[in-house]
Amino acid sequence: ARLRENPAYVTAFQALFGAGIFDQPEAAYRAMTESIAAFEQTDYFAPFDSKYDRYLRGEYEMTTLEELGMTLFFSQQFTNCNLCHQLKPAPHRAGETFSSYQYHNIGVPVNKAARAVNGAASDHIDRGLLDNPNIDDPVQAGKFKTPTLRNVAVTAPYMHNGVFRDLRTVVLFYNKYNSKSVKRQFNPETGERWRAPEVPENISLQELETGPALQERRIDALVAFLRTLTDRRYEHLLDQQP
Repeated sequence: ARLRENPAYVTAFQALFGAGIFDQPEAAYRAMTESIAAFEQTDYFAPFDSKYDRYLRGEYEMTTLEELGMTLFFSQQFTNCNLCHQLKPAPHRAGETFSSYQYHNIGVPVNKAARAVNGAASDHIDRGLLDNPNIDDPVQAGKFKTPTLRNVAVTAPYMHNGVFRDLRTVVLFYNKYNSKSVKRQFNPETGERWRAPEVPENISLQELETGPALQERRIDALVAFLRTLTDRRYEHLLDQQP
């Protein structure tokens, strides 16, 4: 129905799939999914022209900080990043999407600001994958699909519910699982302790607690590397980020 509300879509769909495409809702739905899939396979959708991609092709020289961040990101000795954010079988492969597309509960707290305006009851719990009507396994509660890190530096706010404003805060959130430092138990955006997970069960502690705690320079290095995953067409937006 929403497709038919847009005259441009109607004209395009009828030209591509026939004048009667909207007479059968299932056929129209298939046509829509085929169209989206075709677009997602284009170079426009996934140009792979970020600084990281250009580095792999020998077209960009990373700064010392960016290169350190890349080394840390792909090293399971020092971080846990690529346990969930690597699709290819080995690091530095062309076309890496930076997501395993698996589901995890990483202990994200409630976004109180969003809750205040989205109409959900104060005691509502976002159960993630378990809210899918086809899922009834309680082990799936609180799990969300691992997102790509492509363009992550220009797509704030962060986490599935937008609870964090700054990319560095996200790195610090992960780091709290590995650090015993009192300082690391505080959210820099609020000045308060990290709030409790919205769903405290099923947290992927095995992945989250892999690797040692990170010091300031390594945290900065990871952020610097994540910025290199920005498509060339969006690089001008990096200057507008915190």
